[in-house]
Amino acid sequence: MKLKTLFSAAAVALLAACSGDSPTAVTIPTLTPLPAGTPIVTNASGLQYAEITVGTGTVAQNGSRVAVHYTGWLANGTGFDTTVGLQPYPLTLGQHGVILGFEEGILGMKVGGKRRLFVPAALAYGATAVYDQNAKLIIPANSDLIFDVELVALQ
Repeated sequence: MKLKTLFSAAAVALLAACSGDSPTAVTIPTLTPLPAGTPIVTNASGLQYAEITVGTGTVAQNGSRVAVHYTGWLANGTGFDTTVGLQPYPLTLGQHGVILGFEEGILGMKVGGKRRLFVPAALAYGATAVYDQNAKLIIPANSDLIFDVELVALQ
């Protein structure tokens, strides 16, 4: 499986765990509706996001080394990945180590903040499907994705 563009090799192990291929399987939280009236911001790229909680810490910008908790779902609500209950995921913004929509959605967040990201397929995997190491389809081609992201730390 080629998950490097989404997260890292660590995410491959997590996906295997979440799909029941490991005795340390974690449960992916259910996608819950946003509170009524929550504004949704649309970026020029097509990425949309909603502020669930506005943080009070330092603002994440290009070059920032961040640690985030996240849960990812397909647009139909099927969960495919999470760090909830595990270690936060570290990444450096601007290095394109994750899918474009995920990285763009973190920019401008403050430490302690939570956002829901609505990532169009063009900012995720596009026409490429994602499979786990057992050739099980995880993310179909042309899938829009949803992520809840919490900015835990900025280093």
